[in-house]
Amino acid sequence: MTAAGSTARAHGWVAHLRDGGTTPWLAWADDGGSAASARALPGAQQLELLRRLNLAVASGAGRSGARRRDHARLADRVLTTSAAGRGKADLPLLGLPASSFGPRPVDPAGVSAHELLRVASAVLADDLVELGPDPVRRTWAKPWRRRFRLVGDPVVTTAAREHLLGRGRPEGGPRPFVVAVGAPLDVLLAHTWTQRCFEHGSRPWEDWLRFWRQRDQLPARVDLGDSVRRWNGRRPFVRVVTDLDLLPRHLGVRHLPEVREPGADQAELARRIAAVVGLRVPASERPALMRTLQRRIPDTGVAPVGVPARERAWVASSAARMTRELTRAGYPVVGDLADLAPRSAPSAATGADDEQVLELAIRMIVDPAWRRTRATTREVER
Repeated sequence: MTAAGSTARAHGWVAHLRDGGTTPWLAWADDGGSAASARALPGAQQLELLRRLNLAVASGAGRSGARRRDHARLADRVLTTSAAGRGKADLPLLGLPASSFGPRPVDPAGVSAHELLRVASAVLADDLVELGPDPVRRTWAKPWRRRFRLVGDPVVTTAAREHLLGRGRPEGGPRPFVVAVGAPLDVLLAHTWTQRCFEHGSRPWEDWLRFWRQRDQLPARVDLGDSVRRWNGRRPFVRVVTDLDLLPRHLGVRHLPEVREPGADQAELARRIAAVVGLRVPASERPALMRTLQRRIPDTGVAPVGVPARERAWVASSAARMTRELTRAGYPVVGDLADLAPRSAPSAATGADDEQVLELAIRMIVDPAWRRTRATTREVER
């Protein structure tokens, strides 16, 4: 086939995908009977992602939101979205005339989930920026409320902080109790990384763990003793809580909502989206947008990240060191400091699988349910 013929065939395939087609590139033999268009061809990542989105819609994953009249707009968005990160050119299609410079041509069906996620995360980041942050529910601060300062487990404390703010019990005030929320150290580490993904973003889970292990140091939000000292907590006004059933009592409420623990795929997708959101909005606006994503991201049933076996000895020694420091400090403990030791059974999942992350991303792109306006309580400024 001539160069013009192969290019015309490629443009015919692009038109097929724009119409909702699902035929793979190497199985496509129709050039549509038209000459090659002057329009530049999208990259293999964009084209394969659009094909997989079409498959998801055809199989029913997008029935609730992806209407036919919206498909052309979705296709245009996907095909014109640059892949996030790396800063290299898009991958050209196999079988077309190729330059001697730049990436080698590829079969779109062979493009890795990692590459497809670079495009999908950029599409979702644009959706999130367009959506904007959810309003924060507030009520007037109650003068008789218990004064507290929450530190420790970021997933638990973030959810509790928002719930209490909505009930008129914000943090701070004169001489607050510093409530340090503990958990097995492997869980604390996983929760800290996960919450970073839903705030400012982070490096990949295992890279992040390796960084702290090489320094033989715990992150600031994980080290409970250091967290208490940063807030100048004095012994009578400190509680280290390892029994979460007793946490509400020490915050002056009867109960707290159940904590939604993100799965490994949700955290990894958020990490990728956060990197793109950071290029779209000022740094100060990113956490509110990412917390909106955390509230709305669909549940998948995938387990949270876990500490790999090669890091467990370091985690165990770090937990023992933190336990000794808290014991020497003499802070009142609600529960048992022995609960800070890592779980005896390692987590079944240590990190996110790219195919699972891509499946979640595709689900969110074709089904706009997560983007719909939520019923929110009127915000009352304090």
